Amino acid sequence: MTAFWYTVAFRMAAVLPVWLKRVIAGLIAWGYFAFNVTQRRGVFANLRIMRPEMSHRQLSRLALRTFAQAGMNLLDFFGIPSTSDARIESMIVNFADMRALLNERSDGRPFCLVAAHYGHWELAGAMLGLGGYRTHAIALSQSSRVVERLYESLRMRFGMTAHDVRFGLRDLLRHLPEGEVPAIVSDRDYTGSGEEVEFFGKPVLFPRGAALLSFRRKLVGIPGFLVRRPDGRFLLVFGRPINPEASDERSWVRAFVMDFAQQYEAIVDQDPTQFLNFFDFWSTVA
Repeated sequence: MTAFWYTVAFRMAAVLPVWLKRVIAGLIAWGYFAFNVTQRRGVFANLRIMRPEMSHRQLSRLALRTFAQAGMNLLDFFGIPSTSDARIESMIVNFADMRALLNERSDGRPFCLVAAHYGHWELAGAMLGLGGYRTHAIALSQSSRVVERLYESLRMRFGMTAHDVRFGLRDLLRHLPEGEVPAIVSDRDYTGSGEEVEFFGKPVLFPRGAALLSFRRKLVGIPGFLVRRPDGRFLLVFGRPINPEASDERSWVRAFVMDFAQQYEAIVDQDPTQFLNFFDFWSTVA
């Protein structure tokens, strides 16, 4: 999407009524499902692994719902600049419990939030900022400077620092301000050198970044997912803390990644339509 269309989308989200925005999001979802053959094939490939017992018709329904989930996420994302803090907080049913849940999971120790392309990870960043956390994420840079500035304005509002995916892990290993929280999306391996683990019974590569950072900075890993409910609001779900007992880095990192993959699989299995990876997720392993 060009900078022009990004700007138009943010402005439309600020002025259009909710019902019309939902119609537009639905049309976008239908359009991508119907005409983006590559993404449709990717979603079907993933669903066949996650739901091997289903017929093609059943998988088609799940695939369409997956595109619809992405459309609703876009609607939410473009609406964030024109949405008040109070309104964003009201979108998460257990927002008031967030700090208590994180303190319980981390036992009061420094932690790394380990997320994935599931549910609404962009809104989760806003939620953490509204909860009083200063966070650090690793993200792909935008090709357009205008679009990059739009993202930066949102991050500044919610106290998030984004580090370029090419050297973000190195930056955080060198310096992570005390009391601030890395929030790392950890289900896509962009380097081809990730950890091979079982996911829904088949091998796939998961990135090691969150695990390496947690080991070297002595952080507890906490899986976190913002899951969309049928009523359109979200439930914040935190997994069990990840803090392997292995003493050497290699074993510790592998145990961390395996634990996260197992917890992630359990979340995805509850609703695979919120698994928003529009490519053959298992193709990373030949």
